[in-house]
Amino acid sequence: MKPSLADHAAATSPSAYTTLVRRLPSSGPGAPPHTLWSVSPLAPAHLGLDKVVLHQAWLIEAGADHIVLLADLHAALRGGVAPSATERQADCYEHYLTHICMLPATIVRGSAFQRSPTYQLQLAGLLDDSTGTNAGSDPHTRAAAMNVLDPRFLGIDAVVVDQTALLPGSVGGHQSSGRPTPIYAPPLYSTTGRPLRESTPDTRITIHDSHHELVRRIKQMYAPPGDHTLAQGSVNAVLEYFRWSVFPWVDDAVPVHLTGGGYGFFTSYEDLEAAYAAGRIQPSDAKTALLLMVSARLQTIQAHLPGP
Repeated sequence: MKPSLADHAAATSPSAYTTLVRRLPSSGPGAPPHTLWSVSPLAPAHLGLDKVVLHQAWLIEAGADHIVLLADLHAALRGGVAPSATERQADCYEHYLTHICMLPATIVRGSAFQRSPTYQLQLAGLLDDSTGTNAGSDPHTRAAAMNVLDPRFLGIDAVVVDQTALLPGSVGGHQSSGRPTPIYAPPLYSTTGRPLRESTPDTRITIHDSHHELVRRIKQMYAPPGDHTLAQGSVNAVLEYFRWSVFPWVDDAVPVHLTGGGYGFFTSYEDLEAAYAAGRIQPSDAKTALLLMVSARLQTIQAHLPGP
């Protein structure tokens, strides 16, 4: 039976991905499912993507044959960015994902196949069938059509999506046929604790941020005390970053100043979250500890990024 979107939303751990991969469609008995995640290298890579990167690592460990599509031509459709700048950004994404995050995926750039006559012919047909012959000139419509065609052209069985708005299934309001199975990764959040789709460049921590920028972004993070109710639709941004941008990337214990004095040394996110909820860690002390850990991580990242 083909998994439903609700099944995919439950895949929030390595073991859950193992179960999910067994149920995904594939090209034949015993063949691994071919999966895809697309990202546009228009904006700088940022730590808000850590969650979806880790989910992809779990997906690959579970046996999926996974592709990361760097949608450089999608970025070009947005206009206002020089091709050379987009290429440099794509180089940075590729290096970051493969050599720093160590994501064992196949990296493919849209420019490697989207200019081919076969792809362009299929894209024209999709635009004509779905939107009318004149609509294909609109950049947003064309990008939406490419989102639909890319998985089909690459022979993809399932697509990792990090926002429901990105599900590749329609062009101009018309559903496409033969759409791949969606794998819904949990929502991503900005430093304000709001969904990433609401973020601005000032509410994302990029891998290029200076220490001064990092201090400012962490200082403004949404982090109410543990006994306060969160604003509707928001998460505690400090805890979110500890969970996805600190603990998966460090081997040593994380030191945090405690309310009663002294320091706690935490080896798991769950223990830190429990201490925060119990009031043993104040928001300001959590932010100080987060700054220490993220600053060290960014220094390591920046030391290994390719030069200009």
